[in-house]
Amino acid sequence: MPMLPTSRDASERPYYLAFTAILGVIILILYGVVGSIYIMKLDLLNSFYFTIQTIATVGFGDIQPITPIQKIFTITLIMGGVALLAYAFTLTITVVTMTVEEIASGARQRRMIAASKDHFVLCGYGRVGSAVHKELKKRKIDAIIIEKEKDVVEKELWQDSKVLAIPGDATDENIMIDAGIKRARGVIITTGDDVDNLFITLTAREISPKIWIVTRASKSENVRRLYRSGADKVISPEASGAEDIYFASMEPTIKKITVKHSVADIRKESEIIIKHGCTVENIEYHLPEFTEPLARKVGVSEISQLNRFLKSLENEKSRKQSLESIYESVSGIHSHWISGPNKTSLDKAINELKREGILLGVNLSEDEIKDVARKNGRMVEVVLKPEIRITEIHDISDIREEADVILKHGCTLEDIEYYLPGFHEPLKRKVRLSDKKEMDRFLERLDQDSERMETLERLYTLSGGGIHSHTISGPDTESLGKVENELAHKGFLLGVNLSPKEIKNKIEEYGRVSELLLRHKASDLDDKKIIINMGGRILDSKHYLPGLRQVVTRKLYLKNNEDLARCEEEYKKPDAKRSLDTLSQISRQVHSHTVSAKDVETIQKIVQELKKTGMLLGVDLPADEIWKIVESEEIEQFCIQ
Repeated sequence: MPMLPTSRDASERPYYLAFTAILGVIILILYGVVGSIYIMKLDLLNSFYFTIQTIATVGFGDIQPITPIQKIFTITLIMGGVALLAYAFTLTITVVTMTVEEIASGARQRRMIAASKDHFVLCGYGRVGSAVHKELKKRKIDAIIIEKEKDVVEKELWQDSKVLAIPGDATDENIMIDAGIKRARGVIITTGDDVDNLFITLTAREISPKIWIVTRASKSENVRRLYRSGADKVISPEASGAEDIYFASMEPTIKKITVKHSVADIRKESEIIIKHGCTVENIEYHLPEFTEPLARKVGVSEISQLNRFLKSLENEKSRKQSLESIYESVSGIHSHWISGPNKTSLDKAINELKREGILLGVNLSEDEIKDVARKNGRMVEVVLKPEIRITEIHDISDIREEADVILKHGCTLEDIEYYLPGFHEPLKRKVRLSDKKEMDRFLERLDQDSERMETLERLYTLSGGGIHSHTISGPDTESLGKVENELAHKGFLLGVNLSPKEIKNKIEEYGRVSELLLRHKASDLDDKKIIINMGGRILDSKHYLPGLRQVVTRKLYLKNNEDLARCEEEYKKPDAKRSLDTLSQISRQVHSHTVSAKDVETIQKIVQELKKTGMLLGVDLPADEIWKIVESEEIEQFCIQ
């Protein structure tokens, strides 16, 4: 006998036979009453009394058959009564027994299971399996449970008429087929035995080669084996838990959408998702300076849940203001994981969001989301005022023009960062400039103090030739957007909210500072003349001491022929000449200059001209290569002495 009855007729036939038996008893009583009236010559009441007494075989008392015909009639009535009552009683007991057996064996479950489709087959209803089933029920996802323990199925699971369960071993191919694996959307295996999980996976994959299989692994060393057996996802509950198993199971029908809208459009977006039978699983806000997004679970799958949330926003003004601040912070750009009953429903929801102009992308990476944010909004920090970080390139002479753009839109220049070579962190200085008069006073002091101007020029030059960053705050994101657009139009802007790596790439792309390795006599100034006359500036000179592997740096900052002439006069002094000659001999006439120019093209022209003279050994060489060149040069007699 099968575990669960397979034939619908088997459960209906006893009821039909019982009805037939009862009908036979009624006919027999009618036969007795009519016969008693015509044969026994009795009235209606006595006829009914005689018939029941005879059928019940309780004996004859006051009424007895006398004539032969009466006796024959009585015999037929007795025999028919005994046989028919026995048959009816037996059938009644059978029907009651089968009804009880039907409830216990789960024949009704069989019929419901046979009608199920697009469900999950959940193998194992232990601690983890029950938690996974709870997650599935919460999201109205159908599941058919296969559990080894018959008592658990009969005494626990079958108590809830809405729970579909089959007692049996999931490694049995017939049990898996009974659970509708061929019509299922996936299989979830949650038993505590990895060996069982392995065989169940093999069985499921053999029956349905394309079905999505998620299995539990109790031991980490079995994860690889379970993948090899055919599992699509292997989850360790100790590391992730039941909810992760649910999400892994839903992976074929779950997607991450990135959208842009205001708080006022939350209802519009959510209604589109819910009406297609999908669930908003969470929300992610992509804030700057955070490696991971700020995520919050949502789990909204019904309009009533959405209404409660929106009503709570209206009732709690502070809560609504906080949410509006976050939306303002990210320019309304955020992401959701949404799940659906099938891929078709998901696609319908996504396509409608796209038509409504809400959708920005599907399954975007964090880097892609940042790019989308730069194109469609400004990622800003959650502070009292909206902020953006801009990275620019310009000369000192452009400071006033840059400041005018920022201040005229009501924004504040909060700080400045210079990116100096050799330093991991930028040199940062607070500015907090929000008034045009303050800018005028700063520029006036700069013009009057030559040393201060020279220091600032040196910073600009060293920092990639004028590449620096500002944090700019404003009254709203619209004002910040105007500043961003105008600075870009003037050619100052390199990017907004760039990461350190992106800024480094910008310096390499746009930077106008290079280190030129040269070889010539100390008295020869031709290299300096070429650099200055072609529009370059010499920031320093480095001499390399072989053996010790130490570098002696001399600050120069030569920006024009006047500075070059002054340098030449200094070299003519006896002590200066002697020191320079000695340093040149020790470093084997190899030294380098840090050179800046107004643009990359000027640097390239200087490099080409120095190559023609034969003095240039290399440009922006790594330290190891520089020392290799220095130590390979011939040691002159002077050094030996």
